[in-house]
Amino acid sequence: MSRAAGAKSSNRRASQSIDAFFPRGCRPGGHHIYGGVRMKPLFALLWSVLLVSSAPAMAASAYPERAIRWIVPFTAGGPADAIARLLVPKLSQELGQPIVIENRAGANSNIGHEAVARAEPDGYTILYVVPNVVTNPSLYNVAVDPVKELTPVVQLTAQAYLLLAGSAFKPASVADIVAKARQGGVTCASGGGLSGFGCDWLRSMTKADFVHVPFKGNAQALTALMGGQVDIMIDLFNTALPQVKAGRVRPVALTRAERGSPLPDLPIIAETLPGFVLVGWHGVMAPHGTPEPIVKKLNMAFTKALGDPDIRRRIEESYIEVVHGTPADFGRVITEDLDKYARITQAAGIARQ
Repeated sequence: MSRAAGAKSSNRRASQSIDAFFPRGCRPGGHHIYGGVRMKPLFALLWSVLLVSSAPAMAASAYPERAIRWIVPFTAGGPADAIARLLVPKLSQELGQPIVIENRAGANSNIGHEAVARAEPDGYTILYVVPNVVTNPSLYNVAVDPVKELTPVVQLTAQAYLLLAGSAFKPASVADIVAKARQGGVTCASGGGLSGFGCDWLRSMTKADFVHVPFKGNAQALTALMGGQVDIMIDLFNTALPQVKAGRVRPVALTRAERGSPLPDLPIIAETLPGFVLVGWHGVMAPHGTPEPIVKKLNMAFTKALGDPDIRRRIEESYIEVVHGTPADFGRVITEDLDKYARITQAAGIARQ
């Protein structure tokens, strides 16, 4: 066989090999017609669609390739900052890259919220959140929408509040306090945040004369309660418990959905006022549009960090419940609380600032 004949035979076998994968007339590399359709542009289109659809998964497989910035919208040394710094070493180990905390306090956390909402949705900027991410839209004209501008990653913790009474205040139960408010008014102190919503919610739910007395911080409100300047207060469980144990204030009820330790015999407000559940939480969010595979990878890293026995012990020592679940689980908490606090604000007649 001549060299030319051999080349023709080789080309014929190669052609048959290609035809095994591509129908006759639609082999890539030319403007072939198949079923009346010019195929080269069609193959280019299909290839581009394949690349676009696989891009998030490809990005997630390589992620992270550099340091991750974790914005904590509070000053250094506070509870949120402390939990974030407790988690960072384990997170860095799980993700294989440094986690850099950036404290961006101010404007009731709106400065930090906006910084993350405007960041690239690539997984390299994440946000530490507490309930003000869902209450701010009801209080301020300019606030980040946590549903439209952020993406839930994971809920870190949950924490109940306590309804407290001053030692000289005689009504002993939630029902007694409501009755007293209907007769002549009850002053309810708060240090801001959810405790203030709690006082407003008592008034709007019972239609009784609860007078909300806001203070600049829980410490000032608690001091006023111990001094008899106000009648009741709603405070975080862990900050109030030392004063309860010392007998300086009296616990009346918990704000969570069910009774539990370390005060298992203490009633919950919802037993008297159905639906009254006030739970604080901490969590992590990312810019809206962050690819789902990256969100899942972050969620898994946080879940593993929260499962570390030493980390869990150190958080629970402060009477804070460790929570971890899917991004969807945290998303439900966000949407439900966003709606709840909007309704409380509207019922209380609080105007946006």
